[in-house]
Amino acid sequence: MDISRVKLNLGRRVIYNGTEYKLTGCMIRANENGKFFYQAEIQDLNAPWSVVICKLEKINEVIT
Repeated sequence: MDISRVKLNLGRRVIYNGTEYKLTGCMIRANENGKFFYQAEIQDLNAPWSVVICKLEKINEVIT
């Protein structure tokens, strides 16, 4: 997912590794070289107390 699509998809279902999750957040971080990258926080739909932190570019929008 591109960073420009995050606001639109917050609180909505997304696909990660072939499974649906709910996008609950997005973080910006810097690596050791000072290069910025984005991470997504996604919530498991079957276990709402469980979240996954993954690369933003690894998730896809659910097209309805």
